[in-house]
Amino acid sequence: MFYLTRQIAFEASHYSRIPELSDAENFALFGAAANPNSHGHNYVLEVMVKGDLDVDDGMVINLTTLDALLKSEVIANYDHKHLNRQHPVFAKNPLLQPTCENITIEIWQRLVPSLPDGLLHRVRLYESSTRFADYYGEDLMVYLTKVYEFSAAHRLHSYALSDEENRDIFGKCNNPAGHGHNYILEVTVKGDIDAKTGLVAGLNLLDEVVQKQVYARFDYKHLNLDTPEFEKLNPTSENFVKVLWDVLEPNLRPVVLHRLRLRETPKNHFDYYGESS
Repeated sequence: MFYLTRQIAFEASHYSRIPELSDAENFALFGAAANPNSHGHNYVLEVMVKGDLDVDDGMVINLTTLDALLKSEVIANYDHKHLNRQHPVFAKNPLLQPTCENITIEIWQRLVPSLPDGLLHRVRLYESSTRFADYYGEDLMVYLTKVYEFSAAHRLHSYALSDEENRDIFGKCNNPAGHGHNYILEVTVKGDIDAKTGLVAGLNLLDEVVQKQVYARFDYKHLNLDTPEFEKLNPTSENFVKVLWDVLEPNLRPVVLHRLRLRETPKNHFDYYGESS
């Protein structure tokens, strides 16, 4: 089985508002996206297809065919459009919010009739570099990811090992003075889209929880010296991503935390799906 991803970009404006709610209630749900004067994005769309290779041409799908489909179904309906006012689906139904989550499903529904059964695997839509949604054709189940960056120092040192063993295993990362990173944290939640809001999770919820549980605890801290979580626990990225899960997951409920990805350096990242995965 081969997986092929094609990327395109389009520019569009929109707003998210529920007509019967007050301005204050809309802003509580959608934040700045509730501005009735609209805002916009440089959207980046990734379409992933999967399948076996054609025995004659050696391709999963002819890219010319896929590009033509993306141009006719996505670019023609989204690029340089006001989605609430000009999109053929969102303009006809003012109760359907043109959120990142709803757009991924709408694009899936546009593409899948023109592709062989089972070929379309995933639609991923980047609203920005720090927020994107994934849809796999699972009814209303969407995976929403937000990306955060924070800074921390640490020293890799295990109290279960001798000083010599620590130096041998961790090398320069065992420097007693410590070192540090700009950590990149991806928080992915999953769930059915709320029919009223078009969201998997409130736009402010993830930010508020991450602010309290991650930034307040770990940003601009020395993990070994400033945080009780790592007073005796070696702050490897494996341990760190699990600690982050343990402080985020209960505070996000009933929103379901699906995955954390912790990027320590450009060369390595660590994914964690919880103990039940």
